[in-house]
Order: sequence, then C-alpha cells, then structure tokens
Amino acid sequence: MSHHSLSDSAADPVERKVQLTGNSTFVVSLPKAWALDQGLESGMSMYLYPHDDRVVAAPEHVSGRDRSVTIEATAVEGRTVVQRVRAAYTTGYDRITVTGTDRLEADTRRELERTVGRLIGIEIQDVTDDQLSIANLLDASEVSLPQTVAQARQLALELHGDAVDALLSNDDELARQVQNRNGDVDRLFAFVSRGFHRGLEDVREVGQLETDRTVAFREYRIARQLTRIADRADRIAAVALRQSDPPDDALRERIESVTTDTRTVVDAALAGEFRSATETHSAVRASLTSLNRQLHGQSDADARLYRSVFDDLRQTADIGIEIAETTLEASVAQRETGVP
Repeated sequence: MSHHSLSDSAADPVERKVQLTGNSTFVVSLPKAWALDQGLESGMSMYLYPHDDRVVAAPEHVSGRDRSVTIEATAVEGRTVVQRVRAAYTTGYDRITVTGTDRLEADTRRELERTVGRLIGIEIQDVTDDQLSIANLLDASEVSLPQTVAQARQLALELHGDAVDALLSNDDELARQVQNRNGDVDRLFAFVSRGFHRGLEDVREVGQLETDRTVAFREYRIARQLTRIADRADRIAAVALRQSDPPDDALRERIESVTTDTRTVVDAALAGEFRSATETHSAVRASLTSLNRQLHGQSDADARLYRSVFDDLRQTADIGIEIAETTLEASVAQRETGVP
C-alpha cells in the first residue's frame, strides 16, 4: 500500500506521510471525505497520546456512545436486577435507570439500593414508585488506578492475616470484622474494572487514571486475583467462628509458619520476584501436605475444618503464582520494548 493510499475498510489502518511545513511543524494530511466519515470536522481539536511504539490520535469526543442504559426489573428474576446494575457499573455506564421497581420484592429493592450505595463514584439521584435513576458523579481525573489497586492489595492481605489471627486466637469479633470488610475489596475491584473498561473505549480516560492500557490490563488482572485472596480470608474467618477450640500449640505454630510462607509468595509475586515466589510456593505445598498427614485419620469436626483452612492457604499460594506470572509477563514486555 502506498503512503498516500487509504483503506477501503473503516476498520483497517490508514497510512499517510508526515510532512514538514516551514521549519518547525510536522503535518499529516487527511482526505476530507474520509475524515468526515470518521466524524472529524475543520477546527476540531485533536489529542495525540504516546503509547509505547505508536502514537494514538483522538478527537475531543472520542466516543459518541451514550453511556446510559435502562434495565427493566420485570424482565428478569429477583437478584438478577442487582447483578445487572453492578455489571453496568463495572463496564462504565454513567447513567443507569432501573424501571419497574414497584414490582420488586422489598428485600430485593433494599439490596439494590445498598449495592449502589457501596459502589465508588455513583449514587441514586432520583427515585419514584416504579423507577430508580443512578448517576456517575466522579471525574476520572480525580482517581488513580494504581493507587486503587494498591488499596485493594493492602486490604486483601490485611484481611488474610486477620483471618488467620482470628483462627489461632479463637477471636470471634476479629473473624466477623474480616467477613464484614471482605466486600470492600470487591468494591475496589469493581472500580478498577470500571476504569479499565472505560479506558478501552476512551484513550483519554485511561490517561487520566495515571496509567496506560497495557498497565491498566495488568492492574485489572491483579485486582481480580486480590478479590480471590480476600474470599479465602472470608472462608478462614468462617472456620474461626465454627471451631470449638483454637488449635493446640503445636498445630498453631505450624499454621503460623505456613501462613508466613503463603504471604511471602504473594508479596514476592506482587514485587515481581518470580523465582522467590515459586520457590516459596513449593515449600508451602510441601508444608500443607505434611499438615494434612498430621490430621489424617482424625474425624472430629475441628480437624475437618482445619483441613479446609489448609486448602484455603494452598489456594492463596496458588493465586500468588498467578500474580507472579502476570508480573513476569509485564517485565518481559518491558525488556522487549525498552519501556521502564
């Protein structure tokens, strides 16, 4: 294809020459008919974004899509309405209207309002007998995606540590706190997911989130894994509430040791230390195998509960390896492109 040619398909790339005008300005010309087909007009501002090995050009209004959606409550069953509202939020809608709310069960309507109240950056703006209107109030420039993921990381690891502490000390109050705060990690992930999806649509928005699309995808993947760690913490907290007595001193010491190693796997993974993460992961698996042998043949309720805790610790270490693989991919990509 010539440097002056244009593709026959709007989805295919267009190749043009960069020309020098005067002594200080480069110009890229676009044929009028093609530009109008793309929604460009004379005098419109364009924004150029450097992105690794390319430059992304975007008009002032990147997307003409109206970020609003209507969800008909009577078209789905019960709690599905809540799930659809949450999905609309995470995929980036600015205005969500739920109609037919007069036909919802009272419990479902309360759950819907509570769910909206817990999500970051949106709130219920208008309520009638049969309709509920939800609107986004947060500007992307007010948010840092990396900082949000850092908050999720800190909280998920705190919850995991607190859950094990509650188990070993038989602290019911601490266990309940873990369960009550588990939803906060989900809330932070939903916000990360929202920013990621909006960044896929609008290149300007992901820049305002203090990241780029490649990093945003990595942050999204890591944040999803952090919710799984928080879920494992919730399960361990549930065991703390169900056990009849705390573990004896010998078992307590072994659980403390393997928990420390499990945390090391996750910390090393998040720090991009792949070898350390994998080596410690092997040690965790070996320790848990030994612990399961120690309880083999014991049929009392607490022994069964502790075996489920061992499984949760194993899964947490496995999640750490998945995070390590994500950070390894990022480090390989950085070496290939030379991007720091």
